[in-house]
Amino acid sequence: MAKPVTGKKVTVNRKAVSAVTLIVLIALTVAFVWLGMTGMNLDGQGLYKLLPWLPTMGTEAGWQDALVPGAELGETYVMHFTPEAENPLTGEEQAETIRVMSERIGDLGWQGSRVELLDDGTFRATMPMAANDGHIDHLLDAKGEFTFTDPEGNEFLTGANIEAASFGMSDPSGTDFSLSIAFDAEGSRIFGEKTTQLVGQSITLKLDGETLVSPGVNMPLTEGGVSIPGFALEPAREYAIMMRSGPMPYALEVGLAAAGAPTLGEGVTDRLVLALLIVFVLVALFLIIRQRLGGLIAAWMLLLQLALSYFFAALMGTGFTLVTLAGIWLAFLAMVLGVVMLFENVQEDVRRGRSVRQAVKESYGGRGHGALDVMAALIAMSVMIIIVDAQGIIGSFGKVLGVSLLTGLVLSQVALRLILNESLTLFGDRSALYASGVMKKEEA
Repeated sequence: MAKPVTGKKVTVNRKAVSAVTLIVLIALTVAFVWLGMTGMNLDGQGLYKLLPWLPTMGTEAGWQDALVPGAELGETYVMHFTPEAENPLTGEEQAETIRVMSERIGDLGWQGSRVELLDDGTFRATMPMAANDGHIDHLLDAKGEFTFTDPEGNEFLTGANIEAASFGMSDPSGTDFSLSIAFDAEGSRIFGEKTTQLVGQSITLKLDGETLVSPGVNMPLTEGGVSIPGFALEPAREYAIMMRSGPMPYALEVGLAAAGAPTLGEGVTDRLVLALLIVFVLVALFLIIRQRLGGLIAAWMLLLQLALSYFFAALMGTGFTLVTLAGIWLAFLAMVLGVVMLFENVQEDVRRGRSVRQAVKESYGGRGHGALDVMAALIAMSVMIIIVDAQGIIGSFGKVLGVSLLTGLVLSQVALRLILNESLTLFGDRSALYASGVMKKEEA
């Protein structure tokens, strides 16, 4: 009779697994932060490159290509404009000119820009240097008055009846763009009646009296809008922006244009980057002194949150502006408060005699859960901000805040807990490693 085969029980060395896990995670973090500071060529010739995105000090900082500084923090492009009017503009006309110019610049996403009226009656626009793309002058000097005319040249609709405007690709080639226009109630009625009369003929869209396009009318357009193809990308974008801002009282003549200093002063970017670095170091030191190994792990997660937040800000194209920084660092502060609440609860439980592992588990169900609720509420608030002002400065703040909060939520509730458990397995459950000033257990 054959003897029963007995398999040898394989035991897993949990400490070795924890050590490998922590080493891999540390290596990935170091690599990610290093790429954030240096970037990387993605092919042998350097044709494709991952741009650095973590702000560092120095004039040759490549991260400014990914996070373009706003006018308040980076080199500026200063343009001067003179109204093409025989008489000086009235106060109302000056205010309207400033409003329209500011809206057009803001619609392009150049945050921190400023339009001013000078003593001589001219206007000065201060924008990020990246705005000097060869198109901004035409967008700002044009009066921006749109009209629709019939084949005889009779005007039947103006830009005053345009309620919304946008642009998009007309075909998959990406070379032909359409200008989409939505009219108000009166404009919808007039446009519907006119296109009904002109089926088989054409209408003409004009800008400041110059013909832009004359599309044919194949059917009555009575839905309150029209999509007109036949534009290149930049003109379509410019026309949509001008329609949204409305016309200026007069066209402007471009005068002197030159580079300028940031609106907050020369060298402000380096000083700000240094100040934010000091803030992070002080927070990290506080956590390490207070929570020791746990604080070191928390500082690691906070560093990763900042690196990821800047990375997503670069992907979203929000730039390096005060708005972007406010969103990133407000989320950073929320994560700091959540971590502090978590570890304070751990320290209290350890002083009462619980093991660190049990204290961590209880803390995530108590104060840690409270921090989760707060961050979730802030994320919901940021979503509401985006809905209310999707394209504006406040909406940009909401996007950065929401993404940074979501990043902090995952890191504090998932990654931090995982790494704490692995460190407890590797280094043991000694309370002195995770809580400073631990007193003797309270007597029952």
